Amino acid sequence: MEKLTKKERKINWMKITASLALAVLIFVSGIYIGNLITEGKASDIANIEKQARMELENIIVESMILEENPCIDPSMLSEKLDDLGTKLTYLEAEYSKSDPRILELKEPYTLLEVRHYLEMKKMIEECNYNYTLVLFFYSNSQENEGISEEQGFVLDYLRKKFGNVKVYSFDADLDIGIIETLKKVNDITVIPSTIIEGKVYAGFHDKEELEKVLEGRFQ
Repeated sequence: MEKLTKKERKINWMKITASLALAVLIFVSGIYIGNLITEGKASDIANIEKQARMELENIIVESMILEENPCIDPSMLSEKLDDLGTKLTYLEAEYSKSDPRILELKEPYTLLEVRHYLEMKKMIEECNYNYTLVLFFYSNSQENEGISEEQGFVLDYLRKKFGNVKVYSFDADLDIGIIETLKKVNDITVIPSTIIEGKVYAGFHDKEELEKVLEGRFQ
């Protein structure tokens, strides 16, 4: 076996040292960049959380005005509710669906949805508004999350297609009394479940089936 000269051994050692230094630099840079991304994401999410809370307070006040003026067009408030729901969905994706901060926001949002639903029912009866109200009970549990999301996509499609369909989505696992009351009143035993004008559609139902149901409402 050929022996390396002193000069060759020195060159090899320098190569190894340089490779190690490069590896350490890449590792440290990765950590630094990762921290920057994490900090940026946390800041972004914190801003959205702040906006969501402000919008929630604003919607609560507007809903009080609607109570005193039952025949005002509720479309603006409905849009704000939808926007807030979108923000909550984003926060769930970025944090965790079981994160206490998300649940803290979802509780008053759920109460506001129920309040809006009751006001809409009143408006339909007293002001002859042509709306169809849909209640959707979903779950983020491992067992039901996938099918709940699929049903949610279907209902979102139908809401956009018909325009005058209002969907109220409720987390069936949320630990507040109003959820248990709604489930009991509507005899909800299967998750997901969709209620269209009082009729319960337990489990998953595709868009073709629910399209026919809604089209029948508007004929």
